[in-house]
Amino acid sequence: MNSFQQQVELARQQVAKTGFSGTAVVDAHIYKGFIRQKIEINPPEKLAEFMANYTDTLVMILAMMNIQAKVHIDKD
Repeated sequence: MNSFQQQVELARQQVAKTGFSGTAVVDAHIYKGFIRQKIEINPPEKLAEFMANYTDTLVMILAMMNIQAKVHIDKD
């Protein structure tokens, strides 16, 4: 296991100790530039907070790749 994988595993274990977990389905259309995700979180009441933080992280990654992101958050 390389150091990146070790860091990911260590972070996963630390988060698991808090009782936080979830599942995700990623649907990627790589030649169209389209990615759709369905994420479920345990505990469910943490979903909105997770999605807001995840969106911020995604925008940050895109910015580091010199890609400008426009974000719409539906609060329903």
